[in-house]
Amino acid sequence: MSDELDDNQNAEEGEEITPNGSETPEGVPGAGQAGTFSVSGMYREWFLDYASYVILERAVPALYDGLKPVQRRILHSMKDLDDGRYNKVANIIGHTMKYHPHGDASIGDALVQLGQKDLLIDMQGNWGNTLTGDSAAAPRYIEARLSKFASDVVFNPKTTEWQSSYDGRNKEPVFLPVKFPLLLA
Repeated sequence: MSDELDDNQNAEEGEEITPNGSETPEGVPGAGQAGTFSVSGMYREWFLDYASYVILERAVPALYDGLKPVQRRILHSMKDLDDGRYNKVANIIGHTMKYHPHGDASIGDALVQLGQKDLLIDMQGNWGNTLTGDSAAAPRYIEARLSKFASDVVFNPKTTEWQSSYDGRNKEPVFLPVKFPLLLA
């Protein structure tokens, strides 16, 4: 198995490789047909597709609501859980995983960053300090709820457009109808 990986990694651009990793000899009948493929340029296309996905779907806030997708999903989850009381951040992270396919660490980091801005989330516990570089306590020790500001300004079910979540089991907002320029704040 390791020999196959080494052969595939050492293939030069434009060279055809068979599924078992051996080079396709020139002039052999059937070369280039089923069972072989060209690796030239594939990595360029895949990298561009992945980079575009990261920029559009993870890294850059949307102009419509000023939120990254993970932040939007966190706020949506917090609205689902909202009963006026604080919820453990670990529970919010777990609930958000119904909508966000990238794992609990990315959700937790985004939730702490959103909370440290002290605008949309009321926090309880040690949320860290961006000025001193102190990190937040573990999610099982800190609590959060939507702020009154977030409840009044961020949500409006009548004007929200919905889409299926990554697995098709739940509905999540395409954008939140925010009445305040969060991107500027």
